[in-house]
This record gives sequence, structure tokens and C-alpha cells, in this order.
Amino acid sequence: MSSILSSSILVPGTETCVMPYSNEYYGEQLILPRTKKLPLEEREAALPDRKVYRSMSRSAILLSLTCLKLQSQIQQFLDISPFSAGIYCAVENGPVDLKSTREMLDVSRSDFAEQYRKSHNPKMFLMQLPNLAAAQMGIFLGIMGPMNVFNSSTWGSIHALEQAEDDLGNGRISVALVCSAFSFENPLLLERIRKHDLHDRVLCEGAAAMLLTADGNRSDWCAMNYDMTESYYGISHQIITQTIKKGA
Repeated sequence: MSSILSSSILVPGTETCVMPYSNEYYGEQLILPRTKKLPLEEREAALPDRKVYRSMSRSAILLSLTCLKLQSQIQQFLDISPFSAGIYCAVENGPVDLKSTREMLDVSRSDFAEQYRKSHNPKMFLMQLPNLAAAQMGIFLGIMGPMNVFNSSTWGSIHALEQAEDDLGNGRISVALVCSAFSFENPLLLERIRKHDLHDRVLCEGAAAMLLTADGNRSDWCAMNYDMTESYYGISHQIITQTIKKGA
């Protein structure tokens, strides 16, 4: 019931070297031998509002950067009605503040509250909310239609694609913004991916977005073999792989 009107993608290029990943809070207990990280400093990202960096995770920033590339194509639908576009986003929960967590390890019970107040930035909680990533992006674009967020590590992208297709087919929206972003913020999530999903592939950060419109045909988003890829993009894998296939 849908066709791809336009798409954008943000993934490491061929010039990006494959590097091992490690984390200062886990040391040699957690190392991924083959990864590619996007060369992006979060606070240097070209977002419309500089104040939002304090409450956005890295994945949220990647998501907004990718979706903003489609702003002109989305605007033609929003000019008719801001409620005509829907957001269908696959994104993980944001990161836990490992720095403040480590600082609390040896704090006594009596001093815990005061030390926690000093160590923990309340904005970190906002970074953990997956719906905030999609909501902030929607604010940037002026989308006021339905917002759906899926955080299944394995099937989130497929859930987003299939729900978008269903809403388009039933005439609930005129255009669907299907999007996802994945970053290396959560070391334990990366370890789970290494054990269960990665196999021999290179784990990569990435983000992708596509605009879908109804065309009367139903797409079988599960028909592609997503395991036969050189790279793996976490929760974003299926959306990124589809975007690459369509030649974004």
C-alpha cells in the first residue's frame, strides 16, 4: 500500500576505518572487535535549536539530522494539513549516565541523596526516553499527525514500516515518515548485539528516513534477507538496509 517518495541516510562511509569498540567504564570486559562510528560531535550538529542538545541522546541527534534532510518534501503535505503526516520511528531507550553511576558506587547511605544531586544531571533522564527523540524531531519539522515509537531491538524497524503501511492504506495519513537511528551510547546493548545478532558483520552507527505514500500495493518488508549484509545497524538495520537498496 506504499511507495517510497524520498529517503535520506546517514551511515559511515567506505573511508571510515573499522575499529574495535571499548568503553572506559567496562574496560576489557566489553570489547567489540569490528565497529564503525559516525564522525560526528553531538554539539556540532546543525540542529535548529541549540538548547536541545542538553536533553537529546546521540541517537536522537542522528535521527533529527537525517529527517531534516526531507523537510522540503514533507512541507508540501504539511502546507495542506500539519496533521496529514505521521511519524513511525524505531529507536532504543537512551543511555544511562554511567559517569554518575560510577561516582555513586562507594557513597554511604547517609550521603547518597546529596551526592546523587551533585553527580547526576536531571537532563540525562530525558535522554533515556525513546519517544523524546521522535517528538523533538517532529517539533523541528512541524509534524502534528500521529507519532508511533517502536523500541524492539530486533523488530522495531519492521514494526515501524508495517504500521506506516497500515495507516496509509486506511487513509489515516497522507504521508508517513518512517525513520530510525542507532548509536554506540549503551555498552550493554552493544554486548547483547554482539552475542545474538552481529555474527561476522561490522557493527555501525547509522540513521535513515523514508517518506512513504499510498500506492495501492502492499510491500512485504520481511521479504528481504537482512542477514546477508556486511554491516549491522542495530534497531535501524532493516530501515537502513531498505534505504540503501532503494539507492538513497
